Amino acid sequence: MRKGLVLSLAIVLMFGLFVFAGNKGEQKTLSGTLSCMGCDLKKAAGAHSQCKIYGHRHTLKLADGNYVSFMENDHSEMLLNAGGGKWHGQEVEVSGTYFAHANIIDVEDFQIKDKSYGWCAGHKDMDQCHTNMKKMHGNK
Repeated sequence: MRKGLVLSLAIVLMFGLFVFAGNKGEQKTLSGTLSCMGCDLKKAAGAHSQCKIYGHRHTLKLADGNYVSFMENDHSEMLLNAGGGKWHGQEVEVSGTYFAHANIIDVEDFQIKDKSYGWCAGHKDMDQCHTNMKKMHGNK
């Protein structure tokens, strides 16, 4: 009985490793509108969001109506708060590593109102931004 349990557990763990191994992100550039998903869902579907209390967390609303979240880190901070609110509803183009299974993008850079922003611009010497951007945009 114990042997069967151990074998079953091993199979489940191996399956989990294969599932996550296939979920590596891919470099993408996505376009859409900066939108607070909580506010949108409250207006459209009566969701109980409390953005006025907890703050707006912006996402990328695609043309098909789906939302892509931003990985919360230094690279996405300006997008998450929509540039202090001044970019809410603005069109934006975001480049980074997209994880389809989680519908989230790990932002490398973005463009809004014809101006580019990104971690790489100010931190080229601190990480591998330059190398990653060349790979992402096809420059070798």
